[in-house]
Amino acid sequence: MVNVTLDKEVTFDLPEGVHAAQITGLKPFNKQTARGKQDWIRILFDVSIPDKQDLDCRAGRNFLLSFKPGSDLRNFLTPVLGLDFFKKHSAKSIDLEKILVGLHGVVTLSHFTGQDYDKPMVVVEEFGLGGKD
Repeated sequence: MVNVTLDKEVTFDLPEGVHAAQITGLKPFNKQTARGKQDWIRILFDVSIPDKQDLDCRAGRNFLLSFKPGSDLRNFLTPVLGLDFFKKHSAKSIDLEKILVGLHGVVTLSHFTGQDYDKPMVVVEEFGLGGKD
């Protein structure tokens, strides 16, 4: 008999709700738009789903790489970094990977079902450092 342990299969097919999570990576990428090339970033999460312990549960969210007031990325990270973070680091260079990767908290996931989707797309609505309700 040959016994082997298989690696966990990766899944992005996660249930809606609030789940414990950790930021595991940042992936910068470019998007071509009518206005030219734009810098974007994808924040990746490992998500703990009680009935899916045998799977590597992941989620991600893409953002235009902009910290201007009112930007999606700034609004998403303000609850994590704090209200004074952007004022305190104004005009300074920061290592976003060093600040974010490894943070533990909770993600709120929802589903988007479009006309051409056989499965719902999982949307990371928010990430917070508070405990899971």
